[in-house]
Amino acid sequence: MVDSTVLEPFIYLVSGVLKLWHLLIHNLLGVNDSTAWALSLLGLVITVRGLITPISWIQYLSSRRSIVMRPELEALNKEYESRTDKESVAELEVKRKELRQRHNYNPMAGCLPMLIQIPIFLGLYRVVVQMSRPSETLEVPEGASVGLLNATEMRSFINAELFGYPLPAYVAMSEEHLAALGTTRSEVMQFVLPTLLLAVFFTMFNLFQTVRRNRLTMDWSSKLSRGANKMIVFMIPFIPVMLISFGLTGQAPVAIIAYWFANNLWTLAQTSYIRFRIDQLMPLSDVHLAATDEAKEAFLSDLRERRAHRRAVRRRKATGAIKPWKIPEIRRELKAENAERREKATAEKAERKRIRKEQSAARTELIKEKNERKRQARLAKKNPDAAAKLNNPPEEPATSDEPNPEPSPTD
Repeated sequence: MVDSTVLEPFIYLVSGVLKLWHLLIHNLLGVNDSTAWALSLLGLVITVRGLITPISWIQYLSSRRSIVMRPELEALNKEYESRTDKESVAELEVKRKELRQRHNYNPMAGCLPMLIQIPIFLGLYRVVVQMSRPSETLEVPEGASVGLLNATEMRSFINAELFGYPLPAYVAMSEEHLAALGTTRSEVMQFVLPTLLLAVFFTMFNLFQTVRRNRLTMDWSSKLSRGANKMIVFMIPFIPVMLISFGLTGQAPVAIIAYWFANNLWTLAQTSYIRFRIDQLMPLSDVHLAATDEAKEAFLSDLRERRAHRRAVRRRKATGAIKPWKIPEIRRELKAENAERREKATAEKAERKRIRKEQSAARTELIKEKNERKRQARLAKKNPDAAAKLNNPPEEPATSDEPNPEPSPTD
């Protein structure tokens, strides 16, 4: 569980947004207090997602730009992969920079939406749970507060309902507390279960879309990309189980389930629209599709080759089980083949390591030269005379390499 001190700013943020929406809906629009709290949760979704929608657009746009420029970048890397001299390394860096500028690509436009949503959701969870269970008896002590919400607002929230279901109630709540809220477990289940299943459906549908698109745009030559996609596929069967289990057995109040439903519905609609618009604005070219298919086929070919080798090894071992007198010969052959494969892999790894080391040394030297030029530029700006002397040292007197002439007889 995240430390409460870390979530404190987000607890104040969430409670403040909820309070503002409640004041707007209840005091200004005249909506009754109970409905105002339910609509405040929807207002929180609109506020948070509305603020991060531009960031999400930038994130998806940056991802598509990286995909579009990938064939050119891979061609550059392949062209310079074995060059280790300083000039080639500098030239590669310049061409990479020009490529990023041409495609207007910013590698830092990454995971900001997720980094914003997660702490806000955790802050909302803390706020709702503390408002739902201010004490063991559901009585709000005098002077109690949650973030910016005072005791009066907490009492108002405890009595709030959504479609007749108390916002603080959850399935795993004790019968005593459910009765104090004027409901039962079966009644709460009538709202929680279908809403929870719909929220899980939205989540899973979005995940399936992500996996499908990853297979179309993934960098098949990257072990990291393949591993990330494989991890998502591996998690798909467990995600609905964990979410449904939390919703039915954990402290997941009706307010949290409602927020989660609205937030996931927004995510699905927003993601589908953004992907549709990006496909229109930046469609994948035939060059990219061909490069992706080529990389995918290379990976699958290598995978098939490794699987065929393992099957061949198993067949030869099975032959040894049938013909025991051939076991020593089979072992010698397998040992020799494994030694050859290891030697080849070791040599390739050593060569890659040597190239990376020399390229890294060249980059380090280029960075030093760049820093030295910056230092001289700062010095020239502060003290032009000293910089001129540093760049143009005084000439030493000329000396002749010829031997001194012999003195004349008259000397």
